[in-house]
Amino acid sequence: MKIGVDLGGTKIETIVLNKQGKAVWRKRTETPQGNYLGTLDAIKHLIDQAKLKFTLSINHPVGIGTPGALFFDKHQKDLVLKNSNSTALNGRPFLVDIKKYLACEVYLENDANCFALAEALSGQGTDLNKVPASVFGVILGTGVGGGVVIHQRLLSGRHHIAGEWGHNALAASALLALPESERNRSCYCGRKDCIETYVSGPGLAKSYRLRFGEDKSSKDIIDGMRNGDAQACLIWHNYLEQLAASLAQVVNILDPELIVLGGGMSQISEIYEALTEKMQQHVFTENFSTLVLPAKLGDSAGVFGAAWLTA
Repeated sequence: MKIGVDLGGTKIETIVLNKQGKAVWRKRTETPQGNYLGTLDAIKHLIDQAKLKFTLSINHPVGIGTPGALFFDKHQKDLVLKNSNSTALNGRPFLVDIKKYLACEVYLENDANCFALAEALSGQGTDLNKVPASVFGVILGTGVGGGVVIHQRLLSGRHHIAGEWGHNALAASALLALPESERNRSCYCGRKDCIETYVSGPGLAKSYRLRFGEDKSSKDIIDGMRNGDAQACLIWHNYLEQLAASLAQVVNILDPELIVLGGGMSQISEIYEALTEKMQQHVFTENFSTLVLPAKLGDSAGVFGAAWLTA
């Protein structure tokens, strides 16, 4: 049995997977807003229920997926959370504390890594003729994240930043195609022109605003593109070029067998009609054949991925 917890800003969900990786129990509760100790208690309550129901020992391991980024704190010398929408967790030694609460081994990863693991082992990766040896899972939403799965195991990296492609600089070929007035975008990480500032949902909206001086949501821009609006079509064309060039950088380094796109922007079907062809222009091979597919698990990916952390 595998136990996973998806810790979100509004809800906490727990899942139990059987030996075949199928969900046999799920339960959720509201996240105690702004209450760090209350959040720890809520997680423990759900885990205690799961272990009791399936007669699992108290030290049975647990996987937890969290929003935000995980960093090693120089002073506490342990993982702390930053930029989490569960704001009570930010800057706290959450991993140390939850291990004490649960009295078991806990595996902690951010939501992008859990997404990648879930799609590799319970989602799109299971629909292929064979389990893919390498998967790159992409979050295209309010931000841009990613995770890397190699031989069914998550790759975290020395600094716990493997897969953070959204904080590479946008490829020069895509950047220089824009007027100077649309470049030099500040990212929350402190750098400029990160991929995230272009291919996220807010990045798409910013591209439109900088070009035409008008505020439109990413949804309105997509609707305009579908209705043949010339301005929306131009911004959408630029967006695809930026996304293709950015993903091609990942392919040239990692060369994954499968790329899975998740997050709100991944639901735009037009992405898949042209993306592979546009990536071919930037990839270091004449026979680019990596599958690029939309996520299969939707908002269930986080909790499935968390459970697979314990494998």
